[in-house]
Amino acid sequence: MRQVNVYRLDVGSCNGCDIEVFSALATRFRLEELGIKLVGDPSEANVLIITGVPTVKTRGMLREVYEKLRPPKLAIAVGACALSGEAFEGSYSVDGMVDEIIHVNAYVPGCPPSPHAIVGALIDILKLEPKAWEVPSGFKGMPNIDAEKCTGCGACAQVCPTGAIEMVDEGCERRVWFKYEKCISCALCEEVCPEEAVRLAGERPGATGDRKAIGTSAKMELRRCAACGNIFAPAPQLRRTLNRILENEKKFLEYQDLIAQAMDLCKNCRSLPENIRKAKGLLFKLDLTA
Repeated sequence: MRQVNVYRLDVGSCNGCDIEVFSALATRFRLEELGIKLVGDPSEANVLIITGVPTVKTRGMLREVYEKLRPPKLAIAVGACALSGEAFEGSYSVDGMVDEIIHVNAYVPGCPPSPHAIVGALIDILKLEPKAWEVPSGFKGMPNIDAEKCTGCGACAQVCPTGAIEMVDEGCERRVWFKYEKCISCALCEEVCPEEAVRLAGERPGATGDRKAIGTSAKMELRRCAACGNIFAPAPQLRRTLNRILENEKKFLEYQDLIAQAMDLCKNCRSLPENIRKAKGLLFKLDLTA
């Protein structure tokens, strides 16, 4: 395409992404030199940028605007709301996702994404020569998880305000999944992680063709109770807890095996009279040692 005409459509958002879209189309990014310009009539456009989540009032409008586009009818969904519904997910007025109504060629995650990421999506989708921009110092993008450090404790999932973090247990394995389609880069996961396993990346997220595939994850083994055999906790979390105890109280090293045995029981088995007696005996020994 020699001339690229872009039409912007907000189907239901807070307007945060709209501001970034207009910034992306500003003269500083020199998109006109690439033959890209913003138009006010969808029938003149061949690229559609959508922000927000479709509502009962805008669903039909989205389809009508898309049908008016000129070939090749390229659509870019911008921002967490367009990708997942984000803060508006589950609202009575929300009526499906953007890609359930029209075909979407690229997704740009973020709340809101930077204008650089939006421009990058245009360059990618149009197969133009890429541009590089410096990321400002202190920039916080999407979270990265260190699979070696993550213990699967679930603290990050508990504090995530948008439900962007899922804990999925399958058999003897737990998967911690950070879904970028819902992430707003609030950094609460980074702040709460006791193992410093989560860090918000100092780079802008790029565009992707599959909104559900973008993210980062870690997998870990789940421990079975030594008594009943039921799965009850992530193995790395138990190991890290034991290590912390021994690091803080080196006098307990001689009781390391007994402490590990006590930790290797599920909640139900720990409450059995026999195991309660053993636990009290161990606590008495540790108290004397300390």
